[in-house]
Amino acid sequence: PCIIVAPDYRKAVESPHPAAFNDCYDTLLWIRDNAASIGGRTDGFIVSGHSAGGGLAAAVSLKATDTDDAKIAFQMPLYPMIDDRQNSASAVGNDAPVWDEEANRRAWSRYLDGVKNVTPYAAAARCTDYTKLPPTITYVGSLEPFRDETKIYVESLRRANVPVEFEVFDGAFHAFDVMVPDAPISKRANQF
Repeated sequence: PCIIVAPDYRKAVESPHPAAFNDCYDTLLWIRDNAASIGGRTDGFIVSGHSAGGGLAAAVSLKATDTDDAKIAFQMPLYPMIDDRQNSASAVGNDAPVWDEEANRRAWSRYLDGVKNVTPYAAAARCTDYTKLPPTITYVGSLEPFRDETKIYVESLRRANVPVEFEVFDGAFHAFDVMVPDAPISKRANQF
């Protein structure tokens, strides 16, 4: 039993960073301020998203824990887009279906258009202190560009003693659980 609030954040093609991040963070603050009036709890929120939304979820969790603006019970950035440097083995030369190296480069270029100093609120993999982050649940497909950056993020959380549940789904491409929701692998991912 939960209340789901989904921010209609601005997309990078029209409004680069920090527009989408600000929209998501402002939504978290709205939830914090209005949780009781909509029948929700005020002492712990779940922040979640897929892909670019997963990157936003991770960034929102970072800021919320940095500022103590809201209590995040756990975060769920699924196959998150979190590393603008795009230099991992799974990102370089990736030609997987749905999302590949070229799509990734275009998306980061649009998202960071005009940004001079990339902070962890723009690309969560830039974080250097993971100690305040909430427990995390995430997964990623083995074929997609975000595989290695997600693994590195998980390792960083674990080194900071943050509880993490993580799985790599072998043979899965980006957004497999959304693209083919009835496939056995997608059902396993959603059950996870």
